Amino acid sequence: MNISILTEHSLWWLLPIVLLAVSLVYVQYYYKNPLKNDLSFIRTLTLASLRALVYIGLLFLLLNPRIKYSQERIEKPLLIWAQDNSQSLKLSQDSNYYKSEYSQDVDAVLKKLETKYDIQKLSFGQNVKLVEDFDFADQSSDYSSLFSYLKNNIQANDQTQVILAGDGLYNKGNDPRFSVQEIKCPVHTITLGDEANQKDISILSLRSNKLAFLKSNTPVRLALKADFCLGEKIKIQARSGSEILYRDTLSISADDFFVEKDFFISPSRTGLQTYELQIQPLKGEVNLKNNTRKLIIDVLDSKRKIAICYDSYHPDIAALQSALHEKANFSISLIDVSKQQIDFSDYNLMILYQLPSFKNNATRFFDQLKLSNLPFMMILGGGTEINRLNRLDLGLNVVRENEVFQNSRIEFDSNFSLFEISQDNKETIQNFPPLLSPMAKYQFSKEINVMGTQLIKGIPTDIPLFVFSQNNEQKQCYILGEGIWRWKLQDYKLNNSHACFNSLINQMVQYLALRVKKNQLNIQYDKVYKETDAIQIEAQLYNKSYQATNTADIKFLLKNEKGEEFAYQFERLGDVYKLELNNLLSGNYQFEARTKAFDQELVQNGAFVISSENLEAKELKANSVLLKNLSELSNGMHFTLSQMAQLSDSFVINNKMKSRIVVENNFSSLLNFIWILCFIIIILVLEWFLRKYWLGI
Repeated sequence: MNISILTEHSLWWLLPIVLLAVSLVYVQYYYKNPLKNDLSFIRTLTLASLRALVYIGLLFLLLNPRIKYSQERIEKPLLIWAQDNSQSLKLSQDSNYYKSEYSQDVDAVLKKLETKYDIQKLSFGQNVKLVEDFDFADQSSDYSSLFSYLKNNIQANDQTQVILAGDGLYNKGNDPRFSVQEIKCPVHTITLGDEANQKDISILSLRSNKLAFLKSNTPVRLALKADFCLGEKIKIQARSGSEILYRDTLSISADDFFVEKDFFISPSRTGLQTYELQIQPLKGEVNLKNNTRKLIIDVLDSKRKIAICYDSYHPDIAALQSALHEKANFSISLIDVSKQQIDFSDYNLMILYQLPSFKNNATRFFDQLKLSNLPFMMILGGGTEINRLNRLDLGLNVVRENEVFQNSRIEFDSNFSLFEISQDNKETIQNFPPLLSPMAKYQFSKEINVMGTQLIKGIPTDIPLFVFSQNNEQKQCYILGEGIWRWKLQDYKLNNSHACFNSLINQMVQYLALRVKKNQLNIQYDKVYKETDAIQIEAQLYNKSYQATNTADIKFLLKNEKGEEFAYQFERLGDVYKLELNNLLSGNYQFEARTKAFDQELVQNGAFVISSENLEAKELKANSVLLKNLSELSNGMHFTLSQMAQLSDSFVINNKMKSRIVVENNFSSLLNFIWILCFIIIILVLEWFLRKYWLGI
């Protein structure tokens, strides 16, 4: 280590510093100082020298001197062993080798190379991490995440080498052939697993609606492929417990066979139901784990029934009806109130189109509506009889000075929070054609949530256009203008679909049709999670005035299918409680959330399912072509498992990879060293002691 002292100023400043220190000492100890006669020349010189050192040290520090450390070290080339740690290798025919001997073989190779290289061992699958051993337990493979990690965490250069060992099968992330080109070092690949052609039937996907209804036909789509099964017949069956819901037999007409098949199941029980689709194994088939797939559906006992009520048909009604038909859990009825009586007990939501009207005041209809306490959506327009509406005492009073209408676009209110509308949808809808709205003042007797205000001739106003309110337990929505059928047409013109318009209408109706019990303890969670998901559960605690609070602890008891119980406690984050559950296996879970608050015990129960995707079992034939492509794109080499010894030899004899001598320079200010100050204090104390000892003062 070489040490030198540097300053921001010229070292010639030391000369005036020494002269100044000597001058100060001369004045103190020699110029008209009576003490010099009481001390010998040697003792006086000693004291003067000590004081001069103090002055020189303090004045020298004013130059802000720095110490420079120069240190040489040997830097070896970096070798990264990146191992595919996913389950597909453990499921292959050579699974015993990968479970026991493979890690030892890798260590033997790296031991030969550690004299020449600095070694790092990484594993990648669900995530990338530094490891010592490989367990092949990851449930997914993401090759692109490895290259992102190397790009962001490794300073790759011509002295960096990457060895990637895997089977070339990925089921998450982007195509690694794009991301490998972003790192600035060669990637050498080793093909693991089995490349032999094997007879195999695989269920690629099994899809259905998340919601279904009791004893109704629920569509299911199955996608499967069969490799090297030409001439075979495969038997398919779907079951719920011991009940078989569907059977079929397919004939395989090619060695590379793929088919998508639609069928129906009819749920016989409500709640979260698990359905299993099985394919009967063929003789000689090795991989049987991809012959089974589970489907989880939340089965409801009935649909939400919605009545669209009118007395004159209008294109707006057709637009509403077609938008609501998008939702499987909505059943829509069109009712002309001038011709038909309504049984309010049959419905969950009423949509009132320009009622009461000039030709029909619908007195009996509105009396029944108020008694039923059903939520409703009311659309006002040119046919609405405003004076009659004001007399209904529904919570809205419309004050008009004339019969004028105005064209009003929607300006979304940023404070609206009843449900979330995506920013893209907001921007699209604000460009829709204007609605024809009565020019009036709108007075509400209850607190309102304004979803959007009227934009008139490009000028924002505070006049509402879409409003939500609540009268006791009755939810209400008012659309203060007609002509939303133009929105549907404009949506198709702009986006080639009706998705934006349909989404808005369905969100509004979903909120209105859902009856929410105001429990003081509210638990928010998904009913279905994947095994690889981070499971996050939220809770909110409300006082008796239904204001959010976090004054009490909330305990969470989780029970799995085996009856094992796990106790947790929610973490307080503002007015919300949060809980994260990790490392849960697939299966059915029940929970109980409990707290003591407001002089009572509050309890909420629920259930959810964790499903296993089994991604790694879908494909087991190694993809050496992908690995060769990665090597070619990064100027690396490709090896097979049997060439491990050849791989180590090629890295040992690689003359381009040499250790380097690196000189590291470090700088530090002398002011940072406490021992400098201590040295000056010691000299001052020594001078004081000698003066006391020699002079007695």
